[in-house]
Amino acid sequence: MTTDLETVPHPDAASAEREPPPATRRDLRPAIALGLVTVGAFALYSLLSLFIGGPRVHPDEVRYVIAASSLVEGEGLTLRGADYGFGPLLALMLAGILRVAGSVDSAYDWFKAANALLFALTAVPVYLVARRLVSGWWAVLAAALAVAIPSSISVATVMTESLSYVATAWALYAIMIALERPSVLRQFAVLAATAVAFLTRPQFGILYVTWVGALGAFWVIAPWARPRGRAELVRFWPTVLPLALAVLAFVARLASGVSASHSLGAYWELWRGYDPLQVGKWFVYHLGDFAVYLAIVPVAVAPIVLVVLTRAGRAGSRSAAAFVALFASANVSGLLVVAAFTSTPWGYDRLHDRYGFYLLPLWLVGLVVWLAAGLPRPLLATAIGAVVALALPLILPFGQLANEAGIDTVPGALWVRVEAELAGPGPASGRLALGLFVVGLVAATFLLPRRIARVALPVAVAATFAATSYLAWQRMIEAPEDQVFAGGLERAWIDDRVSADAPVTKLYLDTPCGSALERHAQFLTEFFNSTVDRAAYVRGSVPDGLPSERVDVSPSGLLEKSPGNPLVADYVFTQPGIRLAGSRIAEGTNAHLVLWHVGGPVHVVGVASNAQLRRQACA
Repeated sequence: MTTDLETVPHPDAASAEREPPPATRRDLRPAIALGLVTVGAFALYSLLSLFIGGPRVHPDEVRYVIAASSLVEGEGLTLRGADYGFGPLLALMLAGILRVAGSVDSAYDWFKAANALLFALTAVPVYLVARRLVSGWWAVLAAALAVAIPSSISVATVMTESLSYVATAWALYAIMIALERPSVLRQFAVLAATAVAFLTRPQFGILYVTWVGALGAFWVIAPWARPRGRAELVRFWPTVLPLALAVLAFVARLASGVSASHSLGAYWELWRGYDPLQVGKWFVYHLGDFAVYLAIVPVAVAPIVLVVLTRAGRAGSRSAAAFVALFASANVSGLLVVAAFTSTPWGYDRLHDRYGFYLLPLWLVGLVVWLAAGLPRPLLATAIGAVVALALPLILPFGQLANEAGIDTVPGALWVRVEAELAGPGPASGRLALGLFVVGLVAATFLLPRRIARVALPVAVAATFAATSYLAWQRMIEAPEDQVFAGGLERAWIDDRVSADAPVTKLYLDTPCGSALERHAQFLTEFFNSTVDRAAYVRGSVPDGLPSERVDVSPSGLLEKSPGNPLVADYVFTQPGIRLAGSRIAEGTNAHLVLWHVGGPVHVVGVASNAQLRRQACA
């Protein structure tokens, strides 16, 4: 096939050329294959999740289970009695499962199975996006790669990732078809899909910006599609409506005395100034992370695909222009949000592909479009792709990539292992291995004969996904949290010993002798025991990230929230070194946490200050 960019087949025309004659046009085999991909992914991830015996991400997983429990108990959507402030959809889904299962202990595996189903169902909207550009079999490949990404480890966590992945995929598809034909109905479909994604996680309110930005980009790419006259502009009133309502609501809240920052609810701390240079740095770093995550090839060919589709869009292809506009707007707006968050103190100076992996299917669709077009390699676009694919991973500090941040930086599972295997004397290193990985894949992308590359390159991407997934799942399965109940200890050790309406308070204290096992045990105990609905920590301890009460030890040993205001509790569970006035009811977990029946103000036995309590806890 020719490599001249001018003669690369129009994507829509190329698809038409591949279509069978009218008599056999209704080929159901790609749809059947899509179904098998979806069912297979669901089965595989459900099975793998069974090896995960408890939550891995604290306090996030505890937060969602507390909210679900509060719904089941008729207390509304609350978090330890405080406002919830996060997207409600996951909590609602968990509450439905919890109501049927009866307890968190019984529901836990069903939570993960539901996540696996949601993650697998993402194949459907990804297939539909790809199908706007390529034939059914190529679209199946895009869908299969989208559900094979290593971020599949998120199905084993009780968090929003799986639900948001499928929700954002449908929103991106809604934007794609609305760009092609922006009818009032399709605009409302975009707004509805964006609302669902927003209610999953407020971060995805950015999809509205994605839609508006993509609309503008579409008109730049395809000037023949621009509205001509006032009558055509008026039909975009559904798009303007939510912006107008949001501005009015914001002004009304300000007028009522609510601060601008608290209009963001639980994310109020993110109402702040941002350093453009830091945001720009993290934007580039996340692009480099994407390049390595995707095994280089989709990033290397992206400039070719965008040029090819832009020319097709200018020539009259709505689907080609729509994809370019969607790809550009989604990646710019989505990664800016991730980069802005990462630049704050709450970003912990590390990559967060956890918040951006919903964009990866767009890159994979681009790869499939390139493969379906016959692997065009026009000189200028190829040179740009090679430079970008080489530069981005090499700009990225290797320590950012090879880290132990779990689901935050999924490629770290692979590159931490590579670094460990190459450690020692000699020139070999993880950084060198990364360089060879990048150079080798760029060379393969642009130098291998097309008949070989057409098979070898998607296999290379899939193999990288498989290797990373294997190590990421292994890291999840072997996480230290599973030591909390190792040996067959009861997970619901508190719920099994108190009545369902008995309130239990978690009391924790940071000590010099404290261990990771002890901290994990406190989180996991609260996760699996719905009766735990409150927490208090002794001054000088690091709060657990959820609404908690700070207490001090008075000279009489009474725990006080403020002078003369004691902490009152029916039951309390805490570390084994803390002795409370009351009855010792039970001991649980391998950290030997203790459940006490107090039935009133909480007294600590034998101490008269916070410092004495810390010494006693370590005695």
